[in-house]
Amino acid sequence: MNPSSKLGPRLNSIYELIVQAQEENPYPYIWDCCCDHGYLGIKILANKLCEKLVFVDQLPHLIEQLDIKLAPFDTGNHQLIAADAGELNFSSSQRHLVILAGVGGDSSIDIVQAIEKNNPTTIIDYIFCPSSSKQILRKYLASNEFCLVDEKLVHDNKRYYEILLVKKSSDYNECSKVSLNCDLWDKDNPDHQRYLKKINTPRVSKKPKRRKTT
Repeated sequence: MNPSSKLGPRLNSIYELIVQAQEENPYPYIWDCCCDHGYLGIKILANKLCEKLVFVDQLPHLIEQLDIKLAPFDTGNHQLIAADAGELNFSSSQRHLVILAGVGGDSSIDIVQAIEKNNPTTIIDYIFCPSSSKQILRKYLASNEFCLVDEKLVHDNKRYYEILLVKKSSDYNECSKVSLNCDLWDKDNPDHQRYLKKINTPRVSKKPKRRKTT
């Protein structure tokens, strides 16, 4: 991927959220976890948004492919790690932003619990874009002293994605409590309302057809 290539709506919305965060209070380290093909991280690198960008994926062959793509970039500005994101260790002398996009809410919770347990004194904020189990993730964040800095709702490839930037804090003067549901749905947008109706309609399991007896 050419670093100047346009990202899809989901990744571009995450990128824009990072740009905004870096303008207000920059994170020296950004971690693109479960990075897949690395498109988001490559754009972050190309635009020099942080001191160090760390690509993380538990599939070694993806990290090997990324290593080839990153040949044009200064090796001092990025690092590649083939590992489970929950096993990462963070320098306590820096602020960190961890991106968890494209994985389900349950897996995101497992990763965050492991990171927080292994790095109890480190300032780590998170961007989530769960592919499933969104309410389960929101409930976990709300129950564990994470607060909402910003959130976005984006439509990409016939699906809606919720993007959340959160930090560990119970001080709601500096950010809001994480709600159990996304509050960004537009009641005047027919597309939003059709999708809401779809996800709120209980699924009815089909009964198997009975064979005719002779």
